[in-house]
Amino acid sequence: MYLRIISTTCIALATAFWFQLASAQPEPRLSGGNDLRTMARDPFQVFDNLYFVGIGEVGSYVIETSDGLILLDTLWDNPGYTEYLLGNIREVGLYPMDIKYVIILQGHRDHYGGAPALQKIIDARFGTAEEDRKLMVEDFGEWAPRIDFIIEEGDSLILGDTRLDFENTPGHTPGTTSIRFSVFDNGTEHLAYLHGGPLLRTKDPGAGQVFIEDLWRIKQIPGIEVQIANHFDIAARGAPDLFERAELLASRQPGEPHPWVDPGHFQRWLTELAEDTRAYLAEPD
Repeated sequence: MYLRIISTTCIALATAFWFQLASAQPEPRLSGGNDLRTMARDPFQVFDNLYFVGIGEVGSYVIETSDGLILLDTLWDNPGYTEYLLGNIREVGLYPMDIKYVIILQGHRDHYGGAPALQKIIDARFGTAEEDRKLMVEDFGEWAPRIDFIIEEGDSLILGDTRLDFENTPGHTPGTTSIRFSVFDNGTEHLAYLHGGPLLRTKDPGAGQVFIEDLWRIKQIPGIEVQIANHFDIAARGAPDLFERAELLASRQPGEPHPWVDPGHFQRWLTELAEDTRAYLAEPD
């Protein structure tokens, strides 16, 4: 079904209770993984319609469509991040005010923390899964980002010539969302998959089994050739990480394959991830 848009009035009523859980504005959390002095990276074009605008640790992407832009995840809320993200978008030749939708794939701060500040600048609709909306409110209270629509299993979003198909893939967070969409390499179409949280964060055996079964389900989706990573090091063992692939792309010669187009890698990554998840669940607490 197409994306079910819910009114901001309904969201306000639904979140009224959660606002009681946390009311103080959250303090920035500086760490080695989010310090822009070491984590800033040059943005780059991955495909004709896909751009990396994230940091050295966390991915954020812009999808360019014929009717505006879609931003995937908003990075941290630390000082300088809003300017950094908007600057990266401009640097790849895009205009931040053309962002029509912002999709938050998981309710962890490194993926949504920048959303409240961004909402003061751009006129876009923000969406996430209901369970992860609750996580954001538990974490940020009344400072949590405004959510304009809820993403459910099987929803799709169409903007111009682009369609995103959403899947609920819980385990990293209760509402982790993953996306299937087309990318283009000099006009040639390839099917890409971005898993919103490919690391189990619970020892609950039932949740773990669901996570593993879902990885095998994803393996059966026909035609996926491209894995888009939401963190730089999410790749099969021995394969180039995000920035190593970027170097290969920058030095690519005419006629050479695109370093992201690798269906065998996608299948190997999912198999290894399922095996690693089983090993994680078997570890003593």
